[in-house]
Amino acid sequence: MNKRNNRNNRSGLHKEKMTMIAAAVFVLSALTLTGVYMASNDEAGQEENQIDFAKLEEQSQTKETKQQSTKELNLAQNEEKTDTAQANTKVAGNDKQKLLDEARYINENTQKILEQQKAQAQALVTVQDEVTEAEAIVAEEEKEQEASVVTEHPVFEEGETLQWPIVGEVLLNYSMDKAVYHETLQQYRYNPSIVIAAEEGSVITSAADAVIKEVGSNPQLGNMVVFDLGNGYELTYGQLQDIAVIEGQVVQAGDIVGYVAAPTIYYSEEGSNVYFKLTKDGVAVDPLGMME
Repeated sequence: MNKRNNRNNRSGLHKEKMTMIAAAVFVLSALTLTGVYMASNDEAGQEENQIDFAKLEEQSQTKETKQQSTKELNLAQNEEKTDTAQANTKVAGNDKQKLLDEARYINENTQKILEQQKAQAQALVTVQDEVTEAEAIVAEEEKEQEASVVTEHPVFEEGETLQWPIVGEVLLNYSMDKAVYHETLQQYRYNPSIVIAAEEGSVITSAADAVIKEVGSNPQLGNMVVFDLGNGYELTYGQLQDIAVIEGQVVQAGDIVGYVAAPTIYYSEEGSNVYFKLTKDGVAVDPLGMME
């Protein structure tokens, strides 16, 4: 009985002892956990309360960098404004210089134009002087030609001879007593003159001493000259060009009268020629009988 009680007592003590140990372990565990938690909080607090000098230095450098950047930016802007102002001043100066250059250019061109106008005016005066001089020469020549006109006309005496105005074949003979055939007109007609073949451009001379009575033209004869030989005799030349005499001019036998022209339509088939007609008191006579 007592042994059983002792065994029961020892068993009870053992349980209490184990319970106490378990309680102690629990308490220690709780304390340990609490300490770890508190230590963790203390480290966090220390970290929060700790001053980060590196960060402060970095922030300070960043601020200084920003200030430096702002300062440099302001300086750059001021320099840009200064450059802009200088550029504007330079542009204004360039514009002013450009205006001055343009004004100088206009002035120089104006001077050149004035000089050219002056030179042209002088040239015009020179030309006018030359024209006046030429007119004076022409007037003098006309006076000389007028002076050569005589009041006493040359007199063509009976038995005198006429020179040939040009050397050539007689294409149409004088014929007032019967009609002769005109090839161009394709008909027979009376012919009061002779028609002498001549090359176009050949020289035509005066057949006798005479006074130029008329210089004119008509469709049949073309350019023509009428000579007054005196004593009622007259000569008529036709088919001329570049006539070298004027009305009233005195000519001598052999003087140049003009040049052979292209034939008129009345002599197109006969070809270039000299029309040569002699009249006595207005009546046509055969010149061949009086020509050398």
